[in-house]
Amino acid sequence: MTAMKRKSKRKLIYSAGAVILILAGIVGGRLWYLGRPGYGMPYFAKFTPDGEDRWTAYGGTWEVVDGSVRNDSNDRGAKLLTGSPHWRDYTVQGDVQLLGEGSAGFLARVSEAELGENSYKGYFGGVRTVDNSLVIGSYDFAYHEVTKVPLPDPVRPFRWYHVKLTVEGCSLTASVWGEGLPELKTRPVIDPDCYRSGEAGMRSNGTGGVWRSVSVAPAGTVAPPTALPDPPAFHDASLQPRSPGGEMVAEEAPSGHIQAIRSLQFLAPFAANTASIRGTVVLIRPAIFVEDSLGGGIEVQTDGPTPVKIGDEVEVTGEVNLEGLNPTLRKARVRLLGQSVPIQPLSLTANQIAEGHYDGWFVQVEGHLHAKSEKDGRVTLDLDAGTQSFHAILPPGRSRSHAQDLALQSRLRLRGVSVVDPRYNTAADPFVILVRSAEDVDVVAGPPWYRPSNLILGGLVALALVFTLNYLYLLANHWRLRAVAEERERLAHEIHDTLAQSFAGIGFQLQAIRNSLLGGAPVLERQVDRAMLMARTSHEEARRSIANLHPASLGHMGLLPALRECAERMVSSGKVRVETEGEDEGRMVPLHVKDTLFRIGQEAIANSIRHAEPDTIRIRLHEQGAFLALSVEDDGHGFIADGDHAGFGLLGMQKRAERISAILTVRSAPGRGTQVEVKAATGSSFLSVLWDNLGARHRDSHN
Repeated sequence: MTAMKRKSKRKLIYSAGAVILILAGIVGGRLWYLGRPGYGMPYFAKFTPDGEDRWTAYGGTWEVVDGSVRNDSNDRGAKLLTGSPHWRDYTVQGDVQLLGEGSAGFLARVSEAELGENSYKGYFGGVRTVDNSLVIGSYDFAYHEVTKVPLPDPVRPFRWYHVKLTVEGCSLTASVWGEGLPELKTRPVIDPDCYRSGEAGMRSNGTGGVWRSVSVAPAGTVAPPTALPDPPAFHDASLQPRSPGGEMVAEEAPSGHIQAIRSLQFLAPFAANTASIRGTVVLIRPAIFVEDSLGGGIEVQTDGPTPVKIGDEVEVTGEVNLEGLNPTLRKARVRLLGQSVPIQPLSLTANQIAEGHYDGWFVQVEGHLHAKSEKDGRVTLDLDAGTQSFHAILPPGRSRSHAQDLALQSRLRLRGVSVVDPRYNTAADPFVILVRSAEDVDVVAGPPWYRPSNLILGGLVALALVFTLNYLYLLANHWRLRAVAEERERLAHEIHDTLAQSFAGIGFQLQAIRNSLLGGAPVLERQVDRAMLMARTSHEEARRSIANLHPASLGHMGLLPALRECAERMVSSGKVRVETEGEDEGRMVPLHVKDTLFRIGQEAIANSIRHAEPDTIRIRLHEQGAFLALSVEDDGHGFIADGDHAGFGLLGMQKRAERISAILTVRSAPGRGTQVEVKAATGSSFLSVLWDNLGARHRDSHN
């Protein structure tokens, strides 16, 4: 028996180990596949609103516009990364256009990226306006120039350049060409302590930029040809450095009297007021907003496209419109004064912004997300901060894919321009935040763990765990029962081969002795006859023990017919009637339950015939809710049914019933017969089984 238990435990351990090895192999294989140096290459950027969720921005205001991606900010060191940290030898290339004075190009083997101008490790290759050159730089949270090649023509904004950066082993090369510019290459540079792997990306410094036809391919492969436009001008007129009248913005018009933005609120409402202000551009979509150093913000409305970037220092002259809650400048002329780093937002609470003193300001505010919607490509977020609710509007483009990852009830931190304008907000909202780009929405804290989606997921996981544990329990119980059955069968064979044969041999020898006795010894004959009777009785008991130890083998016979056949066989030489009632074909009964009920019924029939001297034995089998009830009843002598009068047979039946979580009830009284009833759950309804169990135990405790 102990050996069988050890064997079952080993099988359970081996099965669990096999499952663990399979799961580890699946997880390890997936990690190996995703970690291959060539995974994800070649890569060709699509730059569609729904296809750029693979890019991660660090600084800048990145948006997808007509098949290209652009950074409309003068942020120093703005970068946009994609790819795998395991990429090694590859070429990253594409068309680049600068929107002002600075540098722009591509990054390779980037790791440990953070917000900041030089906050990463990796390589940069691109064009620079300050010295009109093609450069390669190395970054380890500080800039180290590797090499540069002067260009024959000045590097000009709003001109397309095709830039290519190749990293292979520790060798670095870069090249550039454009319309009217032949291809120029840097000499191969060897970095003995080179970075071995990292992501690819785009970077601009001190100015904005536009990128298109971006691809990443293994080093040494031939990339598809890329044709620059002719003439080299971007087709979106909003990027052209021209005023609404068609003149170049670079003209130096004389400045008029400069006013503070907040002072425009006090002008006469019906006069034809013209004013000039100076400030920094803080927003360009869906409208241009300028904020000055004295704490005022205003919307600028021009008659045509205006090529400004976030962070540009501008001078604006226009007509003051006081019809709304706050002034705006209409028919404005914008003059670029210089490029600067974008200003930092003013951190405020929703209640402070709702007072109306910060209209047009670049602010930072936090709130809990409780709804999100999309209309005409723009994503609207509904937020609340305590008792104050407000909206946030994200521009079309990359915002759609980013908003999909924002879970409801999350706490968000938003940066944008606060406005009170019926074009954006409804009457119920005190203000709206116009967000510059998707990167200006940060998740401060996720939703609470008890949200419906988590509860549903937790319930499914718990259900799967319960089913798994139940399966393992049933498997272990099956192995245990199998081990018990094998041990019982072994004992039956041992008894058959030893005790049963020994009793048979003793009986044979006694019979031989009895036949050889001479007459005249009646005492000796009686003693031999008694010994022979004891040997036969012991032999019959051994055979009965062997029959009981053998596993049940009812085959296709039902439980009720099997019990009837067993009872008729026991009373075949007597006058006891056997009556049966019910059927057992209405539901599927587990084999171990069927075997246990048969054994209990067999023992009850044997006890009735042996001790009660009945005239009739009634066997009933019927369903009671989620239970299958077996009853064996006789009209014999009966006995006092309590614990003090329970014999070995009743205790054995009770033990068998406990093994299948069944309820055994014995009802008897002297002269009134005996009824043995056992109710076993068949697994159809766990709750009903539990309820019936509790009810039955409660009734038994009161009887």
